[in-house]
Amino acid sequence: MNAEVTPPANDARSVDLQARHVRGLLAVARARVANSWLRLGSCGIVAAVATSLTGDYWPFAWFAGLVAIIIADRVIFARVLERHGEAGAAPRFGLLLAWTIAQSAYGNIIAAVLWFTPYVHGETLAVIYLCGGLANAAATLRAHPTLSMAGVGPTIAFLMGLPIASYLLDGARNPLELMPLVGALLLLGFGVNLWRSLVQSDAAQALAEAALVRERQAAAAAAAAKTDMIQRMNAELRTPMQALIGAAEHLKRAATTPQARAHIAMLAQAGEVLKLVLDDLSDLDRLENGQLRIDAKPADPREVVRGVVAAFKPAAQDKGIELFLDIAADVPTLVEIDPLRVRQVLFNLVANAVRFTTHGGVRVTLRAQPSEGGRVRLTFSVADTGSGMSRAHLATVFGRGRLRAGGDGPGLGVSISLRLAKLMSGQLHARSEIGQGSMFSFTLDAHAAAARSAA
Repeated sequence: MNAEVTPPANDARSVDLQARHVRGLLAVARARVANSWLRLGSCGIVAAVATSLTGDYWPFAWFAGLVAIIIADRVIFARVLERHGEAGAAPRFGLLLAWTIAQSAYGNIIAAVLWFTPYVHGETLAVIYLCGGLANAAATLRAHPTLSMAGVGPTIAFLMGLPIASYLLDGARNPLELMPLVGALLLLGFGVNLWRSLVQSDAAQALAEAALVRERQAAAAAAAAKTDMIQRMNAELRTPMQALIGAAEHLKRAATTPQARAHIAMLAQAGEVLKLVLDDLSDLDRLENGQLRIDAKPADPREVVRGVVAAFKPAAQDKGIELFLDIAADVPTLVEIDPLRVRQVLFNLVANAVRFTTHGGVRVTLRAQPSEGGRVRLTFSVADTGSGMSRAHLATVFGRGRLRAGGDGPGLGVSISLRLAKLMSGQLHARSEIGQGSMFSFTLDAHAAAARSAA
């Protein structure tokens, strides 16, 4: 008989409590380190006011001691942050707790001085100072409940004990002297509600940050899985596809009739299209990861566009449509471009044009005109008499740049072509109307290779 062994619930709860303790302690340490100079400046102002009220200089002695305490507090909590980063290092929480109580008690001594000063508004100033101490505790200690109680305990004791001490020292004759105690109780009631709201807000923020971390991890895992899937698919499909294309080319050379050669050419063309789809998927992954690079080198743009048109001649003939090529006479013979990526953009545009044209034809044109900096602007245009696209569809593909893996219009290929055009510092435009066909134009600025070598 097999039995599953599960960790005790108490152990899991203990680990969770320990993790909460460490997170709260680190949050307190960061807040105390960041808040130290603000506390030092505000306490200096309080010392100056107390000196003017009492007429002597011992509040400055109190402030000198407080300077040492605040600096020591900053060093201690900075050390907590450093030691927690070391393996197996854990702060001595008991000493930290005692230190927090001691410095809070010392800091509130000035409130008693202000309370018992002969100045009529001394009590008001003492209450303001104590409220500031509670606010400071709410800002820096609320992430750890035990340290919070250690910090606010002495402050609450002063806030409630000073009215009682004043009442008793005056002989307990006038109950109205206890009215500040009532105000302190009301203030504590409101402060508790505020404290709880801040703690709940911190908890909600911590949950949101944890959810964001999980989402990022899930997105990274999904991206890694997608990359792995694409790599596996390329490895599994590319080898048999190359074998099929090679066999088709061999059969084409051995064919004895024009009809057989045409059918075998269609088979080879289908293999090239499938190969392009695999290239698009692989390039999409590299584009999204920022790993795709443009390799510009001297190439003949006329040969690039001729090769693309020649590849789709059999498919156009099979559909009974015309495929025209028009190259301007002033197109330079050598320009610095990435011929592979330019061919990929044109291949996608011509493939879509042939695919969605059932009558008429497709016209591919190449024009050139001088550009800035001694460059030449190449314009590749693909116009068809197909079904066309609506403005909403164009906005989806171009305006918002969304990828479409299927549907009634240009899909993944056009979206990748758009990204490739931007990567080559070019532009891809489209003009289309329902029932009137479409025209896609790809413009690219390039250096004329001959002109650069002469320079």
